[in-house]
Amino acid sequence: MAAAERADGIRGVDDDHYCLSEVALFRDLSRREMAAMAAAAPRRAVSAGQVVYDPSRPVDVLFIVKSGRFRLYRTLPDGRSVTTALPGPGAVFGEMDLLGLRMGGSWAEAVEGGDLCLLSRADVRHMLLGDPRIATRIAEQLGARIAELEQRLTDLVGKSVVERTAHTLCVLAGSVPAGVEPDPVRLTHVQLAALVGATRERTTTALGELAQRGVVSLHRGRIRIRDRVRLAALADGAGRPDGSGSREVGFPGS
Repeated sequence: MAAAERADGIRGVDDDHYCLSEVALFRDLSRREMAAMAAAAPRRAVSAGQVVYDPSRPVDVLFIVKSGRFRLYRTLPDGRSVTTALPGPGAVFGEMDLLGLRMGGSWAEAVEGGDLCLLSRADVRHMLLGDPRIATRIAEQLGARIAELEQRLTDLVGKSVVERTAHTLCVLAGSVPAGVEPDPVRLTHVQLAALVGATRERTTTALGELAQRGVVSLHRGRIRIRDRVRLAALADGAGRPDGSGSREVGFPGS
């Protein structure tokens, strides 16, 4: 059965542990080889808020993000959620033990509308692991993921809510040329708080501080980034008064 058909009816998907990069995985392939792979993994359109992986209905499937952005998260016993990743265009995630990908108890939902390509277990074994070039790139990315996880843990316990909010907005805005204002981030404060790993109240306070600094402006249902360079600097701790500053240390969701 085709991967797209096997995933019909699934209401959620989430790469609980990490994502791979499509660009890195397939950079050694020719256009003809890429076209053949695309034909085997047809696109599926998803809308904002749609759940693409539900841990209560697990299935072996690999998602390749062609457009849009997705939120991978876990739900805590007290009802709060912790975001584990925000895969965007070029990311690869899913439940696929052949690649070391585990969803576990994680969910995946679309933060914005986009397109996904789906690969079944058989597709992955034949098209990815069967090609030594792609297998080598997978091994490279697994190594890089170790360093990424270490940095993420450091951010969660060592960065303030303001810094985490600034970082999340930078990720959502993506890369744009110098002097060009990114498209607005279309999220409510509640949605952004879930991505940041903080309460709505603390996230709203953090947004207010960023707005006072002139790096963002706040509107109903959207956030405009006025100065991405300064926003990125704040995410890296440039706003700390003495080089370290007061940090709000705690577990995700605090």
